[in-house]
Amino acid sequence: MTRREEIIRELEAQSRSIDELARLFQCSRREILADLKHVQRTLRSRGKRLYVLPAVCNSCGEPINITKLKNIKRCPKCKSTYVTPARFIIKRG
Repeated sequence: MTRREEIIRELEAQSRSIDELARLFQCSRREILADLKHVQRTLRSRGKRLYVLPAVCNSCGEPINITKLKNIKRCPKCKSTYVTPARFIIKRG
């Protein structure tokens, strides 16, 4: 089974952040982001979707909505780096 197939299986079971996936598969965040972009395209043909549970700033409490797959490091509102990372999950839809 390829790493991308394993990522799909893992995200169907539970939500994970980019860092958790990188630790689990022992690769860089950049590789995981590239894999997630490919997984997102693959899922369209299977009738499933990759959902992003937004990152949340722990200083101001604002959810940080993202339109592209990327790793959030700072809050765009208050510029704090104390951010709970976005989580990804796969569901039918």
